[in-house]
Amino acid sequence: MQVGHDELVPAEAVDRVLDGEAPLRLWREHRGLTQQALAEAAGVGKSYVSQIESGRTTGTVETLGSLVRALGLDFDDLAPAESERG
Repeated sequence: MQVGHDELVPAEAVDRVLDGEAPLRLWREHRGLTQQALAEAAGVGKSYVSQIESGRTTGTVETLGSLVRALGLDFDDLAPAESERG
C-alpha cells in the first residue's frame, strides 16, 4: 500500500474482523493467497502463519513485518479490532 492511500475493503470483511476474526486471515484471503503462498512470500513457515491466524501466537515483530510487507500493508492493518483490544 502506498503511504497516504487508503485501501477499501468490503464491509463483510470489516464485519469479520469486528466479530473477532484474525486480521491476518482477512487480508490474506482478501489478497487471494493461501497460507502457503503468504508464508513463502514472507519467508516464514506455513504453520507459523496458521498459528498467528488462529491466535495461538501473536508472532514476532520481525515476522509480522515480513507478513505486512508480503501483503502490502501497514502494521496497523494487522491490529485487532477495537472491541478486542479491551
